[in-house]
Amino acid sequence: MQHSQTKTPQMSEDTRFLLKEFDKKFQKLEALINTKENNISEIPETLQPTEVCNRMGWSRSKFEQFKRAGLFRTFKIGGKVYVYTSDLKDLFPKDYF
Repeated sequence: MQHSQTKTPQMSEDTRFLLKEFDKKFQKLEALINTKENNISEIPETLQPTEVCNRMGWSRSKFEQFKRAGLFRTFKIGGKVYVYTSDLKDLFPKDYF
């Protein structure tokens, strides 16, 4: 009775190179995800302008006026504007916001 031997398929030089490159990219991606998960608690609580306007009863132009006056900080991610709610909480009484 003969034992069947499993043969490892031969990989070309290009295939080995691509596998190494994919492995490097995957390791970088994994490290980035782990870093983001560890820093998730550091992300401030935020709202988008429409949410702020709805809560405060402001028009969008009133929001922009207050923003330009520097009453609260905003930042952009991917073209979307966000407001730090801590700034709004500091401006108004605790029960208001």
